Amino acid sequence: MRLTHAAIRPSAEAVGITFEGRPIPALPGETLAAALTAAGEFVFRYTQSGAPRGLHCGMGACYDCLVTIDGRANQRACLAKVTPGMVVQRAAPAEPAPLAAAPEGQAARLTCDVLVLGAGPAGLSAAIAAAEAGCQVIALDERDAPGGQYLKPLAPSHAHAAPDRQFRQGAALRARALAAGVTFHFGATVWGGFAPEDIGALVGGRALRFQPRRLVIALGAHERPVPIPGWTLPGVMTTGCLQTLARANRVSPGRVVIAGNGPLNLQLACELVEGGVQVAAVLEAAPNPGFAGLRQALRLAAAAPDLAWDGARYLAVLRRAGVPVIWGARPLAAEGPGRFAALRAATPRGEIRLEAEALALNLGFQPETGLARALGCAHQFRDFGLGRLETVTDAEGRTSLPGVFAIGDGAQVGGARIALARGRLAGLAAARDLRPGVAEDAATRRALHRAIGFQDALWRFFAVPEFDAATLADTTLVCRCEEVTAGTLRAAQAAGAGSLGAVKKATRAGMGRCQGRMCGATVARLVGAAEEAGWAAPRAPLKPVPAIALAMEKPEWLEGPAVQPAPILPTHHTPATGPAEACDVLVVGGGALGLSTALYSAREGLSVILAERGEPGQGATTGNAGSLHIQLHAYDSAGAEAGPESAAAQVLSIGPQSVALWREIATEAGETLGIRTEGGIMLAETPALLERLVAKVAMERAFGVDSRVLGANELMSVAPYLAPGFAGAAFCAPEGQMDPLRGLSALYALVRRAGVSVRSGTTIAAVAKEGAGFRAETAAGGVIRAGQVVNACGPWAGEFAAMLGAPIPVRAAVQQVMVTEAAGGEVMRHLVLHGSRHLSAKQGDAGHLVLGGAWPGVLDAAGRPRNLRESIEGNLFVAGTVLPALAGLQVIRAWTGLNVQVPGPILGADPRVQGLHHAVTFNGWTLGPVCGRLVAEGVRGGKGPGKPFSSARFRLS
Repeated sequence: MRLTHAAIRPSAEAVGITFEGRPIPALPGETLAAALTAAGEFVFRYTQSGAPRGLHCGMGACYDCLVTIDGRANQRACLAKVTPGMVVQRAAPAEPAPLAAAPEGQAARLTCDVLVLGAGPAGLSAAIAAAEAGCQVIALDERDAPGGQYLKPLAPSHAHAAPDRQFRQGAALRARALAAGVTFHFGATVWGGFAPEDIGALVGGRALRFQPRRLVIALGAHERPVPIPGWTLPGVMTTGCLQTLARANRVSPGRVVIAGNGPLNLQLACELVEGGVQVAAVLEAAPNPGFAGLRQALRLAAAAPDLAWDGARYLAVLRRAGVPVIWGARPLAAEGPGRFAALRAATPRGEIRLEAEALALNLGFQPETGLARALGCAHQFRDFGLGRLETVTDAEGRTSLPGVFAIGDGAQVGGARIALARGRLAGLAAARDLRPGVAEDAATRRALHRAIGFQDALWRFFAVPEFDAATLADTTLVCRCEEVTAGTLRAAQAAGAGSLGAVKKATRAGMGRCQGRMCGATVARLVGAAEEAGWAAPRAPLKPVPAIALAMEKPEWLEGPAVQPAPILPTHHTPATGPAEACDVLVVGGGALGLSTALYSAREGLSVILAERGEPGQGATTGNAGSLHIQLHAYDSAGAEAGPESAAAQVLSIGPQSVALWREIATEAGETLGIRTEGGIMLAETPALLERLVAKVAMERAFGVDSRVLGANELMSVAPYLAPGFAGAAFCAPEGQMDPLRGLSALYALVRRAGVSVRSGTTIAAVAKEGAGFRAETAAGGVIRAGQVVNACGPWAGEFAAMLGAPIPVRAAVQQVMVTEAAGGEVMRHLVLHGSRHLSAKQGDAGHLVLGGAWPGVLDAAGRPRNLRESIEGNLFVAGTVLPALAGLQVIRAWTGLNVQVPGPILGADPRVQGLHHAVTFNGWTLGPVCGRLVAEGVRGGKGPGKPFSSARFRLS
């Protein structure tokens, strides 16, 4: 329905759009979500499982309102503005239209004194202060106008003859910012922060690099999730979403029930009533303040009499309209067959059921800290309500990073008045850094003090309810994007996933388009994470972005740069105490290769302890792209050039065996693990490169690998999805892919079932020969005596081997993987590689494309792998030249892992130290099972891996 108001009128005649072929009247300038809601359309799309979804957050954070607009798939209806003749569909087309224009050259660089990210109250205030102090200021915002959620203007579809105080305040700030010379870029998505002076953004679909002298982060907050049964039903939305519909677009779904906590719910109810909407009830989670709340009410009135008066007016309007305000009420479940129909709630007088067409939920806010965390700013966990991370700042908004400020609700939730004051102080401080002599503002500091007092009293009046994860039923969806339930999360913990990161990888919770915004805090509570380290790390891109918009050609290389990871040895460890444990085999390192070695050793009847300083499989094992590589890489030509006796070439003889072992593991696990071996294609751009592939294929066939050469015509027949123009390809029939997350879970379960004693969080601080065996000391003071030791330390294998006087040539490299959103249909079935450029590409079972190819990342100051902007752009460029379908997809996540660089596998007994065995290789995911089995064979006294893989081939002391 469309709201009525004596002073608000449509500013233009309705235009025609279509939704699923049905004509719908819409107003130019309103959001598509508003037009659909006004027309009674609540189901915007269906998930992969077939569940209906609609509008939820209303601000582009949850990615639930995705539709196809004029052939462009997965567009957010809450942000898209109506244009005449717009054609809207629920499902993505089989061949989506390009989402942006391909870049011409590299991203343009824009410099400025102060870059402000976000144009809500905090960002506007900071931009105005810095600009009025003489700084060149650029401000970015994802919406089409400044103001944020609190000061959002009326949509261009309407005109207001008598705007209220909030509208007037927003208009005044916007005018002041423009008068001060602030340059605004709207429709801007900040997709990556790689340094304070290197901020990547898309503005109108065009990639730009911003290089400011000072950075002010004011990205606001989103409403915290309220995971109750049925909260994903169309018609269930956040209070802020429904307020945006009503206040900015003059639309409401119909009869509404509002539940949660805080004054925003009362404001929304009042605005809906005044617009002609029937409000069934307002359910407030805080207890009725009664006379005990009088003291806080007086504090509110003293600190901000206008806001206190607003609150009193809201209650009076609702009382006159007969809308019940029920204190101490808690939503239990949203009900409805396909869309919301009723709310069940617990109240002090018992359970009630309220029928309505829409449910608005608000139980507080979560700061948007992703960019600040990606940059490395310090954060702290606030343990109340659901709990949240907040950016650590001083009184002027300075973070732990020089030159970076974080302000407003995106740093610490405090409301609009605190945001305005902190924004001005930060803007002045940033200007003072660049132009000494900028005056202090004592009046703003006093205003900030009053605003803090008001907020303190407000949240004592509306006491924040505690979140009890135990009350979540197992069947309740927690992760909306990946459709993960609370029961699935609990099962992952029961199966051995001990940290938030491990639970995330085991369940895919937080891996969807919203990147955990709608579930991260809830998952953290379920897992028991209460510190910053336990929360999911932000990934670039920080929000989904069109892949084609970032596709920019970068130089290729023969070998990626090596990095020096943080030492495996602790700086100190607790002296050994207590009795020693004993085992036949101590496996140090819990990646795919270490787990496989432990599994096959235990199956040989040996007692095995596996020591992993983190959690098993949480490094490169689950950070890889999931390719099952068998053929030689053309850009890594060491194998072909060294001849058939080289270790790199000898891998050809064991690769197919390892894939077969993965299939055995899948059978034992009772599922497929996403294993598909429909062939790997290595492309040649020119006839000369095709000749190189001919020689490569000849060597592979000599080792029994089913490889052949495809000419240009045959290639297009086998893989019509490829871009035209390739001279041909090598085709390796047994290559393919699998899901490394599911593979790790299955392998880990078999290891535990085999009786291996897995010691997570166990660092081997010292190891030495002791008689015929070894004595190992852990950092925690434990002692393990083992007959034999297996070095499966991956990138740290060289450091561990040196502890025993048996160095091996192992280096580390940070490598990148990316994933797109799911395509509308099948794009490709093969594993696709490039013969002269760095690329691996495949389509997973869920429809998403996985892009790798050994593009490098870096280690940050804390030794953690991080993405490089150049690698994301270069990887997408190469992928785009191979897969035209990529132009219609968005990249939703890029990540990095620390991988091994070795001149061929180093496997088996070390002749220098009796009882020491190495289990180190590149391509560790594919080769993990077979290499583990070969090493285990040598451990029990069998033939083992053989001479080509022995450390004896290196002349090392």
